[in-house]
Amino acid sequence: MLAKYSSTRDMLDADGDTTMSLRSQASATSQRPERGHTERRRPSSAWRPVALILLTLSLGLLIGLAALGLVFFQLYQLSNTQQDSILQKEERLGNLSRQLQSLRTQNRKLAETLHHVAEKLCRELYNKTGGLSRNGSGKAWLWMDGTPYSSKL
Repeated sequence: MLAKYSSTRDMLDADGDTTMSLRSQASATSQRPERGHTERRRPSSAWRPVALILLTLSLGLLIGLAALGLVFFQLYQLSNTQQDSILQKEERLGNLSRQLQSLRTQNRKLAETLHHVAEKLCRELYNKTGGLSRNGSGKAWLWMDGTPYSSKL
């Protein structure tokens, strides 16, 4: 804004020193006291409650933002901790799955070996003794030579 004065007298203050005002002519004329009134108007104090309310709201928003930031940070840390825990559990699960597969393979091999051993023992027993037979479901087992089966061999 340009400083405009109607006379040099407007540029002098009460002591006679030169002062400068950056008010425009329109605002300077509107703020001049009317002729005959020498009272100065007090500046409006309505801005003070508004400023206080705005300051309070700003502080409240700042505190709320800080609280939300803290909650976000805690959730972020919890999320990272849970992800680490999940990764460890997935690794354990993978290890257990491999161990289970290995145990199933060993079990199958042992079952096949046991089946072969049982077949060999049965053939050997049949060749040595002549075998067992049973006439009817309620009767005792008999050897091929007719003697009853005994568990005390």
